[in-house]
Amino acid sequence: MNFEPFRLVVLFVSFVCFPLVADAVEPLTKPVKAIVLPDGALHPDGMTVNPQTGEIILAVPVIGEKGNASLLKIDAEDNVSNYFELPAHPETGRVTPLGISFGPDGHLYVADSQCLGGNPNHKSRLLRVVHEEGKPVRTEVLVTGITQANGLEIFGDKIYVAETQVDPLIVEMPMTSGVFCFDLAEFKSELQVVRRGRYRTHAQGPPPVLHVLPYQKDPHFIFSFQTTDSDRNGQQKVGANGIGLSKEGLLYVANFGDKKIIEVKLAKDGKTVISNRDIMDGKGVNESVDGLKVCPKGYIFFADYVGNSVCVTNPANGKTVLIAKNPTNPNSDAKKIGALDRCSEVCLRDGKLYVANIDLEDNNAPHTVSVIDLTGIDFDTLLK
Repeated sequence: MNFEPFRLVVLFVSFVCFPLVADAVEPLTKPVKAIVLPDGALHPDGMTVNPQTGEIILAVPVIGEKGNASLLKIDAEDNVSNYFELPAHPETGRVTPLGISFGPDGHLYVADSQCLGGNPNHKSRLLRVVHEEGKPVRTEVLVTGITQANGLEIFGDKIYVAETQVDPLIVEMPMTSGVFCFDLAEFKSELQVVRRGRYRTHAQGPPPVLHVLPYQKDPHFIFSFQTTDSDRNGQQKVGANGIGLSKEGLLYVANFGDKKIIEVKLAKDGKTVISNRDIMDGKGVNESVDGLKVCPKGYIFFADYVGNSVCVTNPANGKTVLIAKNPTNPNSDAKKIGALDRCSEVCLRDGKLYVANIDLEDNNAPHTVSVIDLTGIDFDTLLK
C-alpha cells in the first residue's frame, strides 16, 4: 500500500519504533498457536465476545483501499468463518472497522475509522449491525462527523468511542484527542409509513443520523487529553486508542504515544467526568498502549503495537507486567506458530488471550490472531 505523507502522521500507529528500556525484560510466556485467517483478511483488529454464543467477532478493516470490509467469527475450537460484511461509505468507498462491542440490545456497534482508511475530513462513523434472532441482518449509520474513530466499548446504556485525533489539520505535538459518549436511547428506530398491498401501515425504520460537531464543540465529547511523546521527540503522533470500562464503571483510555493508560471517574450519569489520573508513568516495559480489555478482577490487558508485545497492568498501583513479546516483522514460519506481528488488540476468552496482529508495516501473509494460554499464571501475585 502507498500512503501519502499526511496519512502517515494521522494513523493511529506510527511506523517509527524506539527501545524504551536498556535492560531486557523477560516475558511471562509466549503465544501457543496462531489462528490463520482467510485470504484477504489483511489487517485484523477489533475483537469482542458475542455474549449469546461465546464466539469472538473480529473486525478486519480495509485500510487505504476501497471496498467492503469483513467481520469474522472465531468459534470455541478457534475455527474461523464469515460473520457479516460491512458496506463501504457511500462517499469514500471505504469502511474501516476498528473497535466493536455488543450492546445490551443484542446489536453490534462498530467504530468506522475513515481516517485510517484514507479520509481524515470528519468522515468517520459509528455504525450498528442490527441483529434479528441473534443473526446479523443489516447495517445502520448512527453517527457521522468523527475524525478518527478507534476504540469502542459499551457500559450500561452508554457507548464510548475513542477519538484519536480531534482535528485532522493539526498534527503537531502536543496533540489533542479524547472520548465521545452516546446514549443508546439516541438511536431508536423511527416509525415510517410503508405500503403493503393496497394498504398503508407503520413499520420500524432506521434511526436518525446524528452528526457531531468538530473541534470538541459537541456535548457528546466528554473527555480530552494531550499526547506529547516527549521521550521520543513526538514521533508517535497517536492519542486516544483502546478503551475499556471496569465493572464499577471506571473508564480506561489508552494514551498511545505517551505509553500510558488514563483512568476516568464518571458521575452516575456515565458522561460527566469527576476526575482523571494516569495509572502508569510511561516508563515501564511497554512502548505504546493500543487496544485494551478490562478483566473481571479489574486488571487491564493491552496490546503494545510499537513494542510488538502484550502486557497487563494493575490500575490500583500501576504495576505492569510483560506477558509476551516477539521481534518485529517475523517471517512466515514464525507467524504460523503464533508470533506477534504488530499487534493492536486483545480479547479474553476462557482463560486465553487472543491478540490481533494488524501488521500495518509489511502486510505479509499469513495474517493471524495469536493465542496465549493464561492458565496457571498468578496475576494477583505478579501485580501486587
